[in-house]
Amino acid sequence: DWKTVSKMPGFARFMKEAAYCDQVKSVYPTLTYPAHCSIATGRLPVNHRVVQNLLLQPERMASPDWYWKRSYVQGKTIYEAAKEKGLKTASFLWPVTAGAKIDYHVPEIFANRKWDHQILASLRSGSKKFQVELFAKFGKLMKGIQEPYLDNFIHESVKYTLKKYEPDLTLIHFVDLDSMRHKYGHNSKEALMALKRHDQRLMQLMDLMEGEPMTWVVLGDHSSLDWNKGVRLNVLLQQEGFLTAAEDGVNVKDYRVLAQEGDGSAYIYAHPSLNEEGRGELVAALRPLLEKFSRENDDCIEAIFTGEEAGALGADDRCLLMLEAKMGYSLLDTLKGEVIDREPQATKATHGYLPDKPGYTTVFAMRGEKIHPGRVDAPMSLIDEGPTIAHIFGGTLPEADGQLRTEFFI
Repeated sequence: DWKTVSKMPGFARFMKEAAYCDQVKSVYPTLTYPAHCSIATGRLPVNHRVVQNLLLQPERMASPDWYWKRSYVQGKTIYEAAKEKGLKTASFLWPVTAGAKIDYHVPEIFANRKWDHQILASLRSGSKKFQVELFAKFGKLMKGIQEPYLDNFIHESVKYTLKKYEPDLTLIHFVDLDSMRHKYGHNSKEALMALKRHDQRLMQLMDLMEGEPMTWVVLGDHSSLDWNKGVRLNVLLQQEGFLTAAEDGVNVKDYRVLAQEGDGSAYIYAHPSLNEEGRGELVAALRPLLEKFSRENDDCIEAIFTGEEAGALGADDRCLLMLEAKMGYSLLDTLKGEVIDREPQATKATHGYLPDKPGYTTVFAMRGEKIHPGRVDAPMSLIDEGPTIAHIFGGTLPEADGQLRTEFFI
């Protein structure tokens, strides 16, 4: 994306005085919520413990809750480091902040019950009075959580907040590009239009804050890859007798092992009642089964990791196994349908794969009075971003796995 957007007027203007790295390695799994927690804490998912987007809820397989709440995160965040310095904080749809102590807060949370409503879910988990004010002023721009309407609402809310409330640290999570890539594909014209909308938003924000002593940070959390075949792992596990579906056919009644999709990867979890001996027996039974299945189906499973190996890669070390999909495949956990989905309808591009796949990096850029402009040649990791951002306002993240990248600063 960096070569594309650097030719657009907003990003080109930003780039003239920016330091940037266009080879940023994400975390494993390369999913939005683990990635944003790694940005905010400087920690790997295995350490901040937000190891997936979704909670493991066998009884709600059709519609599980997400890791929405700040209480799930282990470790200090950049917005808490800012509060320690006496700074005012704002956050707009930044993942895994529901219930966080943020002064001006629009959390990312969905109404995931039939009796709930999207606005009520947001009000319960963020700044009530502040959000009522924003919904009254800009709510007409929204169409639920559809894009680009949600980002249009967020953008106008950000502009209003920067001028009226003057927060010292503002975190903004725009979802437009990710949404369009999922729906239409990585290099789709819809994705290009989303990039152009981001360019316009950046231009408007720079115009709005012209002359203000600010440091700007523009970053991505992961890239994406196109796919055209899915593997329903829980259908395979059900056929092999490892789990039993509920009467509705979409949720799980009982299981010895259960797959949790991560699109480009998947966790395999053992039932919590099993001891180490039982877990070892399951691994001995599952690995040859999965290897045989993969060989017979286009080598669709590229790698199988033990829980210990997954932890060493930064993922959940409590899983029984972790599977990595071959490029072009997505690993699913739905219980309905054939094991191999050859005509998937859900999305066109996805992520969650190992972050060292070719052409799969993301970007990090900063612009401000203390920033040394130019390209940073050395690659960096997502976990370096938290300590580097905290340094801007004199904060620290002592538990971070990443490091402060001093080459960004004068």
